[in-house]
Amino acid sequence: MTMRFKTFTQRFILTAAAIFALAAPAVPAFAASSPWIGTKGGKLRLVALPPDAQGAIRGFVEIAPEDGWHTYWKVPGSGGIPPQITIREGGNVKLERIDFPAPRVFDDGKLRDFGYDARVMLPITLHQESVGAPSSINASIFIGLCADICVPFQADVSVKVSPEDKVKPAEAALVNAATALLPEAPGADFSVEDARATQDGQALVLKLRLPEGADADTTDVIVIGPDGQPLSRPTRKVADAGMLSAEVRVPAGASTGLTGKTVSVLVVAASRAMETTVNVR
Repeated sequence: MTMRFKTFTQRFILTAAAIFALAAPAVPAFAASSPWIGTKGGKLRLVALPPDAQGAIRGFVEIAPEDGWHTYWKVPGSGGIPPQITIREGGNVKLERIDFPAPRVFDDGKLRDFGYDARVMLPITLHQESVGAPSSINASIFIGLCADICVPFQADVSVKVSPEDKVKPAEAALVNAATALLPEAPGADFSVEDARATQDGQALVLKLRLPEGADADTTDVIVIGPDGQPLSRPTRKVADAGMLSAEVRVPAGASTGLTGKTVSVLVVAASRAMETTVNVR
């Protein structure tokens, strides 16, 4: 599953790159991109579109790990550093949210981490404080890059945008591609059908409806508990065709029960990813 999903992610990015290449002859400059800033293990940049009529600014942080290195998801897992973005004041812009595509699971049987070992775009949404005026997005971005060693990396980047700027097709294609990589919401063919705590409240049994073509043995299930920490790697049992039963436990030593709590569930199956929150019964 790991290699299949990595290929799926790269296919989206390569498609976006191809769109950019086709549009490039008509685009004199990629003005809404900061320069790449690098360190040992990888590099990053910030890309943003001009603000719309309501003052919303869409963009992404792009991270490109070197071969053999990886960076982390919003919940790193056993260790690591989640990406953090701080927008400095005075630029007429506030950060509203940062989103994350589904990560790869790095599991050696002892440690279980979540992250990206290939180029990844993290969509961001910002908003102007004074709608209609120019904005300077002055951001400090902090990430972790790991291989045999882990390197904390902080980069200061800056992008200027204005409502008077025209949206360039290449830029819009990349931002849309970044958004297309995000996990989908639950639907009729891909969802959490039930979430029940075990009698002791220290484990959760999920019943998942999987999309056509999904292989239960290669489906990844990541559950984030009410304290923001991941639950255990799941043990799985197929209930019937198209359904998967997965049990996850709270970490050893944790005292908080799951009954009546809300957890976040991410499932990657059949080259699709679905993310949702559920109330545990």
